[in-house]
Amino acid sequence: YMDESMSEFIAAFQRKGMYENTLVILSSDNGGPIYGKGLVGSDQGAANNIPLRGGKLSDWEGGIRVNAFISGGFVPVHQRGTTMDEYMHIADWYATLCDIAGADPVDKKAKEANLPPIDSMNMWPLLSGQKSKGPREEIHLSEHALISGKYKLLTGGGLPQAQFKNITSDIVLFDGYWPGWGNQATIKTFIKWKNCKHGCLYNIIDDPFEKDNLATSEPDLLGKMIARLADLNKSVFRPDRGIETIEACTKWPGYYGPFVE
Repeated sequence: YMDESMSEFIAAFQRKGMYENTLVILSSDNGGPIYGKGLVGSDQGAANNIPLRGGKLSDWEGGIRVNAFISGGFVPVHQRGTTMDEYMHIADWYATLCDIAGADPVDKKAKEANLPPIDSMNMWPLLSGQKSKGPREEIHLSEHALISGKYKLLTGGGLPQAQFKNITSDIVLFDGYWPGWGNQATIKTFIKWKNCKHGCLYNIIDDPFEKDNLATSEPDLLGKMIARLADLNKSVFRPDRGIETIEACTKWPGYYGPFVE
């Protein structure tokens, strides 16, 4: 379905003579879900991230490291067919597209309200081949996880409260490698967790499958990354969005959304 749909888009751009000025971006938003029945209703995730650990709803590499590519006539000829292994966050598309369009990415209203600045970084010099090194050295994955250089820190994870009311947030779900279907997916979803209360540390360049926890052997680095994560968390924007209510499902035609009484 995806391949066919993309081919129809490309063909339409080509027919209209727009393809040479078109930049096609295709990116996943997260790793594949590997949960079994019971976590999000009766559905199974049905994905497979092996050899990466974990999946969607976790900060393991299987949950955050995704496939992405750019195409189209706007891509410089010398960059076509090349690969990139620099860090890039999906939020970086905002500043990148602003640069291409000649727009200022600064959120002036947010700045006037003393809200944190945008996290997006301009990646077009890297993607276009103007530079060989990207600007991003760290990724603030969540309030529980941080990538800095070649290392990743995990300190827990956000858990669905309906299913894990009595489980501490120090737990990281999906501690292992399995496809998201069948009885084993259901069983492992609820028993394969890792407690990272004191920090779990991995070298995701040399050990992308996150098999070797370096927390004990690298205590100084662990402490520095925990401190850095705490500092970054100070600027997390988490406004009061009210309490969850079923009314949010009834205000819109067939989907869940915000509303104001």
